[in-house]
Amino acid sequence: MATTATVRGGALMWPTACFWSLCGVITLDMAYNRFDRWFSVSVLVSGVLNIAITPWSVCVMDGWCEDRLSTTYRRLYTRMVALTCLLSRATIVYKVRKHLAGFRGREEAYERSWPTSAAYRRRYRVYASSVVAAYLALVVPINLTRLYLLYQYEEYGDSMLLLFFFNMYLQNWSMCCVETHFALLCFGIYVKFRAINDELSAVRSNVMVSNRYPAALRPSSPAFVAATMSVLQDPRGWPMETAVEELRLRHGLTRESVKQLNNMFGGQLALSLITLCVMILFDIYNEAFHVGTGISRSKFIFGWILQYLFRFFVIVITAHTTTQEVTVAFMSTTLNIIL
Repeated sequence: MATTATVRGGALMWPTACFWSLCGVITLDMAYNRFDRWFSVSVLVSGVLNIAITPWSVCVMDGWCEDRLSTTYRRLYTRMVALTCLLSRATIVYKVRKHLAGFRGREEAYERSWPTSAAYRRRYRVYASSVVAAYLALVVPINLTRLYLLYQYEEYGDSMLLLFFFNMYLQNWSMCCVETHFALLCFGIYVKFRAINDELSAVRSNVMVSNRYPAALRPSSPAFVAATMSVLQDPRGWPMETAVEELRLRHGLTRESVKQLNNMFGGQLALSLITLCVMILFDIYNEAFHVGTGISRSKFIFGWILQYLFRFFVIVITAHTTTQEVTVAFMSTTLNIIL
């Protein structure tokens, strides 16, 4: 019996398993992560602490607080990031407890009846490993390097300043985990819709072939009758009505998974996209007006912008591609029912 764990297992999935075990709300097989409560509490405490010490940290980073406009913007930025990450983590913990059971039940029911093929499993594993590896490569090195340089060379060096940036990067890491949760679960739904669309294409081809031979023009020879009956069956030999009904059930079950996924991640993804856009704008502003620490931000600005853009497009493109497959599957199912 196929399960979600077997579909998402394999050698290529170990980066994802480790990534989610460290900071994920759920594990790879969509069970609750037992370490999540500790990580979530750390994120919430770090968010509250950064909101409280933002005025002091901004003055230390600038070296002065005379430019009220610049200081106000930077305080708004750091507090907004902290508050957004705090809300995102608290919301995902609540929503996963509320909706994960329903989502996992639909996924397992689908896999029991219609196991994912080996080719689509490989596609899922390659996608998951690539996304998680890219997150790790873009997020971890630049953040650790910045913390090291702050510790070594910051002229206004202070343990509280190091703690402030550590908290900010911890919150960023939390949002990365939420984003990968959505991207990988969404791609799993895409794989199902893609398989449905492939079978719908075969059914539609058979329907089009059968419509070329109206009943009035068909000879009564047994050979032609047998050939016509084979055309009116799907590639597995089932009657066309049975094949279309099965595809309709599969499409409906997968649509319910989409609804559960939206219930779990809708608000958090909106927070992530807003935060990424704001961080891009503020980082460009800080670089343009040379506002920063004694360590030049020029060494990091391109890495951060690349990180933000990658995260933005992973969310948008994955959701858009899945939506396109849903639309194609719905239209194809309706067409086949009408025919």
